[in-house]
Amino acid sequence: MAQWFNTACFTLPPTNTFGNAGRNTVTGPGLVNIDFSLSRNFSIREGMRLQFRAEAFNIANYPNFNYPPATQNTASFGQIASANDPRQIQLGLKLVF
Repeated sequence: MAQWFNTACFTLPPTNTFGNAGRNTVTGPGLVNIDFSLSRNFSIREGMRLQFRAEAFNIANYPNFNYPPATQNTASFGQIASANDPRQIQLGLKLVF
């Protein structure tokens, strides 16, 4: 994203002083995360079973963007340049005895 917030609203405070911007003045993008899991147990014999698992993380594949850099005097100030992981699917087998 080219500019998440208006960077012209912020200036550096004078040397050896604190700024006057309040806490949580700038909020980042929201987070949407839906995970899903399916599992099935298969009995092999008494006291032994096989478990199959299928798991999907971020199943809606929603783009969850990272927070913009908050350091002033950098080229990327206020710009979102990355996102969290996309959808991930994993399968697994577990032998329980």
